[in-house]
Amino acid sequence: MNHSLPLDTLRDQLRHQLVVLGEEKQAFLDAHAPKQESERKQIYQFITEYVQFVEKELKSSDERLPSTVFIGCEVTISYLDDATSDTFKIVYPHDADPEQNNISFLSPVGRQLLMSRIEDIISVETPAGAMRMRMLHIQ
Repeated sequence: MNHSLPLDTLRDQLRHQLVVLGEEKQAFLDAHAPKQESERKQIYQFITEYVQFVEKELKSSDERLPSTVFIGCEVTISYLDDATSDTFKIVYPHDADPEQNNISFLSPVGRQLLMSRIEDIISVETPAGAMRMRMLHIQ
């Protein structure tokens, strides 16, 4: 999501996300945690939290939405341990393509980046261990 777009356009995109997540929640659960009860609960809870977060942001009377990571945003993060950076786009699972730096909002990294704000420091658990990163830019 481009936060330089008019506010009404951003709000329309977020409303559309609410519709998609309402209609596709079961499909996301079936595709990403078909039999794993604990993982299924975690994904269900995460989607519910995100929906509540978006609803709260939409109810805000602010003239601008805060610089927050939503589905569709391109984010630049800096790894605090080695001072390198990466740019990712947070997308729906069917649009994920790691080669293009498009990561699913349901992936471990995507889940931890979603709903964060500029300058937030995030500790992301990966198979290689925890990595600390700072949110530098949200587009």
